[in-house]
Amino acid sequence: MNIFTLTTSYTFEFTLIAMLAASAFFILERYKLSNEYKSISTLAFLTTFLAVIEYYNMREFFSLSNLDNPNINYPTEYRYITWFIATPIMLYTFFVISKIYKTNKIIVSIALSLNFLMIVSGYFSESSFSNSTMPLYFSYIMFIIGFGSWLGILYIFNFILPKVIQRNNVNGAIHIQNCLSIVNKFIVYGWAIYPLGLVISFYDSSVETALTREIIYNFGDLFNKVGFSLTCFLCAARLSRNT
Repeated sequence: MNIFTLTTSYTFEFTLIAMLAASAFFILERYKLSNEYKSISTLAFLTTFLAVIEYYNMREFFSLSNLDNPNINYPTEYRYITWFIATPIMLYTFFVISKIYKTNKIIVSIALSLNFLMIVSGYFSESSFSNSTMPLYFSYIMFIIGFGSWLGILYIFNFILPKVIQRNNVNGAIHIQNCLSIVNKFIVYGWAIYPLGLVISFYDSSVETALTREIIYNFGDLFNKVGFSLTCFLCAARLSRNT
């Protein structure tokens, strides 16, 4: 049993426990939000608790005995199903805080559509490469589509939303702009973790590389889901104190 096996299993357990703790936090601290922003607690809870369900279902894959098997099939589908549901909830959480879901529905629709395209194309890229079901160029094309969709989301959050928030002049605009600034960093740096995990698989098909990818995914889930949701929750708490 090597260090990659141990690290993969332990980071998986750590992420599961942290997600469960975060889910409990968002529910138990819900009372700190005004009625106007209690939905933020619900959305934050859904983001992390979906991950709890996913990780609980994947626990057998990440047992030490299973990870030590060189012929292991990784639970790629479990991850992408959760990402397909959780990532739009994360984006929508910010849209609710900023009231953009009421005033700029087109922007919301485009951002969520790009998000769905990013996850779907990412799945086909990774699954077709891992299972050798399609030519290699198909995996690259799907990766490029997913990467381009991510860049589209970055453009919306970095260049369009700041202007929209300023133009709408909603209550607590300063807090919302600060929240957007932090959320942008998660989308830029945090979400970049996932294509990194996929890219390293393109260049090396060894067991150690596959385990490294899973470690990256574990930390990526923890960092992004908890961090993004906590940022929005704290913003909602500040806005609640101002209402």
